[in-house]
Amino acid sequence: MPEPADQRIGPVRVEQLYASYRPYLLTLAYRMLGSVSDAEDVVQELFAAVHEDRLPNVANPKAYLAKAVTHRCLNVLKSAVKRRVTYVGEWLPEPWMETPDSTAEEVERRDDISYAFLVLLEKLTPLERAVLVLREAFGYDYAEIAGMLDKTETACRKVLSRARKKLGVRAAQPAPVHPRGERKLVQKWVSALASGNIEDILDLIAEDAVFVTDGGGKTRAAINPIFGRDRVAALLRTLATRRFQHAKLYVAPINGALGIVAARGDRVTGVACFDWNGDGTVRHLYAVLNPDKLNRIVVPAHPNIG
Repeated sequence: MPEPADQRIGPVRVEQLYASYRPYLLTLAYRMLGSVSDAEDVVQELFAAVHEDRLPNVANPKAYLAKAVTHRCLNVLKSAVKRRVTYVGEWLPEPWMETPDSTAEEVERRDDISYAFLVLLEKLTPLERAVLVLREAFGYDYAEIAGMLDKTETACRKVLSRARKKLGVRAAQPAPVHPRGERKLVQKWVSALASGNIEDILDLIAEDAVFVTDGGGKTRAAINPIFGRDRVAALLRTLATRRFQHAKLYVAPINGALGIVAARGDRVTGVACFDWNGDGTVRHLYAVLNPDKLNRIVVPAHPNIG
């Protein structure tokens, strides 16, 4: 939650602000943008533009910086809408991997928004996304959101209502679903993909499952989503043969839940994220194969299969 507005400070060094608030601002920007690289650029550019003489009497530096990041993210989102029109195939968010170097802020917020929810946020306008993220993921009240976006509280309430309507029932389920025995379930997926025996996980694929892959035109991937258990299984067999046969597969924490990292040597070649039903079946499966979106995923220490 934002710090009290009446908490005043004296002169502040930019380096101190960077050390104190960069993790928070990075998690905010990532949830706004769905891109780790873009989020890092936004935060880095913000601090590069901040001069110490502009911050001698800022009452709440965290709120000041969060507002600045939010406005920069809105600008990025508006330009991204045009870029994604020409994107080859389906556009998926860049996965976020928790590592031993992750900050307390990053770890604390790892469960607030699932990867599947980030995908859903692509249905929203930039303003709708900003209001929903600020309200649902970061707990800002309407007065604070209005101040950050230079809108009225009434307008922000209407925007949030519109955003929730677009997302439907999933609007109330932003956090990851953790089925019972999640690690064993993911390990079963790893074994099936490594061996090519997809029949071993047919009972873990929901009948109405949807499989989305993102190659970005840089590597082979399905251009459109794949619907239904049989078609999903068919694509998984192809991937197991062509992509995973010579890869090592790892169970790893991705966006607050367990996913799969595929790697050849020290090069990550793919990340799979699961959206589970409560019964342990997968309703949405996402495979990020675009190498541009895998640069910040590290190869775990020990493979599960390979």
